[in-house]
Amino acid sequence: MNLLTKHQHQTCQAALSAPGACRQATPNRVTTAVADACAATAHGRHATNVRSQGRTASGRRLPEDTDSSTSASPPGHYHQPGQSHHHDRPRPQPQPDYSDQHPLARLVQQAQQAAQEAEELKRHQQQPTPRNDESASSSDGNMPWPSPAALTDPLFQDLDRTSRFYLAHFSESVCKDLVVRDTPESNPFRELIPLTRKHPLLFQVLIATSAIHWSNVFRRVTKIPTGIPNPGDYLSVLRSKDLVTHQALIDALTAKQKAMSHLREVLDTLDPAGSEVALAAMHFFIKFDLIDLDKSDNQSWRAHLEGATSIMALLNPDSNPDASSRMLRDRVITDSFIYNILGSTLTSGGLAARVARQAFQFLPVMKRVELTSYLSCPPEILNIILSASELSHEVPWTDQSLGAADKALALIDEALAVDIPAWADYLRQHNITQDLDSRVRLALAHRSAACLYILQALPLVRSLRSIDTEFLLQDVLSNLALIDENDPYFKASSWPTFVAGAETRDPERRTWTLSRLLSIWQICPWGYLFTAIEMLKATWAMQDTRGTDNVNWLHDLRGMGFENLIV
Repeated sequence: MNLLTKHQHQTCQAALSAPGACRQATPNRVTTAVADACAATAHGRHATNVRSQGRTASGRRLPEDTDSSTSASPPGHYHQPGQSHHHDRPRPQPQPDYSDQHPLARLVQQAQQAAQEAEELKRHQQQPTPRNDESASSSDGNMPWPSPAALTDPLFQDLDRTSRFYLAHFSESVCKDLVVRDTPESNPFRELIPLTRKHPLLFQVLIATSAIHWSNVFRRVTKIPTGIPNPGDYLSVLRSKDLVTHQALIDALTAKQKAMSHLREVLDTLDPAGSEVALAAMHFFIKFDLIDLDKSDNQSWRAHLEGATSIMALLNPDSNPDASSRMLRDRVITDSFIYNILGSTLTSGGLAARVARQAFQFLPVMKRVELTSYLSCPPEILNIILSASELSHEVPWTDQSLGAADKALALIDEALAVDIPAWADYLRQHNITQDLDSRVRLALAHRSAACLYILQALPLVRSLRSIDTEFLLQDVLSNLALIDENDPYFKASSWPTFVAGAETRDPERRTWTLSRLLSIWQICPWGYLFTAIEMLKATWAMQDTRGTDNVNWLHDLRGMGFENLIV
């Protein structure tokens, strides 16, 4: 066994023995400190701060009856190394500004910053680390979970029961969320599971993603009370009170911070050969952020997305000849582009410019994945959204130059000229006939939603031409209404639903958009949906307060710090 293999084996075995424990068997003191610090602050972020200080995940004060949650740890849980109670832990220090650095260097420096914070935490309190056998038995013995029916391959038999459960949940549930229809021909994400035995980074990030997903679905609340200001905060508090979901949350945060430590090791020696695993891992860091109900750090997805974009620069789009592996690679690359494009619509940074530089290189990848795309938005419309985002960041908000207005108007005309029936014929020629009507309706909804977005991102276009926004809004709503909860593409309609909700002032339409987002949550329990609801409510409050004057929901949401990813 060579040194690298031995190191990975030791790291993986320690992690597998106690997925609920905050511990890592690496000889690197800085890496271990990163895990201790991040797990301590993350655990405090989700559990101690919410329960003991009585605040929601977004920082709002809860009613007194929600503050009475017990502070006792769940059975089998022990105090984690480097973690103290909130009254003992030093206040978090402001994070340095890495905005001028390369995204990968920024991630490494963030890990170094976490290591420095860990040293300060350790000066305040040191806790003994339980033995592997104790932590494994406590984590496995008290969880009222069914035994995993999957992962019977001998390759996985040396994993502890909890790790096998999370990988089984990833295979049986999380993977289904990632595609429209779950078939061997259309879902390549299960191919990642065997790779976890060779790559500790991938193992930990999949465990983290599965655990955070499990914490959302176990004992799911099917009826959210009306009048709750922020349903996401409400569910986050309920989750913290349930011992099983609370333990899953701890497992998720612990595995995520172990993955961050492994990510630093990978980034230190990144080369084209290892970039595919790093890209897949970064992809699931983003998905973790989208699934998590807690939004106290609503910008972490950007750091991970910027890292993914930088890693893609090392890839050759056609370097992998194996059809199955290429499908997985194509899906990860395409999803990263979609996240970049839709993420650029609500952010004030330069995401659009960064991804635009690589769009041409990966155009063949986008065309290959278009046939089975989850989003069902023609690449032409995605490119228009990207161009609008890029232009809106180049043009000052108050700039009324005719040149910029002409470009904005041209983008709207280009979007309206996208021939959706011809796109449907293209799919039909490739034997894509299942759900074709739903895909066409969703494409039409995305087209009109893109036009509404352009009017918000580049409002100066109104100086050249009067645009019938009511027609565009009605087109979005009518097409979405034809995609009901039993349709596999229902869960892929959140972005046009959000745009339509932000545009409307009609109470009935507002209620409809809220109900639709909550229904998507019941099918696809990802926390970003509650971020979308919170943003809509903030937008409606502004509209109702100001009346018809000076309301640009996109500009105002950015001004309030809402720069989130809605996919």
